[in-house]
Amino acid sequence: GMREVRKNAILRAKSARSWGIVLGTLGRQGNPKILERLMSEKGTVVLISELSPARISMFGNSVDAWIQIACPRLSIDWGEAFPQPLLTPFEAHIALGLLPGWWE
Repeated sequence: GMREVRKNAILRAKSARSWGIVLGTLGRQGNPKILERLMSEKGTVVLISELSPARISMFGNSVDAWIQIACPRLSIDWGEAFPQPLLTPFEAHIALGLLPGWWE
């Protein structure tokens, strides 16, 4: 089910050394506090007007996991289409060890 898919994405992201943080340029759905916290870890901010597997693939293996702050539904609805884990901010906090997973 969906929860298992999201759990697997989080577990894959736990070993990520580099993170891409996607901020949508179309709206102001991003949370700057989340951004600050993640950037203090190991993030690179990427401004993308439209998130797609093709655009993400241009980064190749330079990014191990993605956090997208543009729209949480994107990770849930389309996350499996991306080569690397595409997490919501909440899921990223779990992957970074800042929050416990709901399965723990």
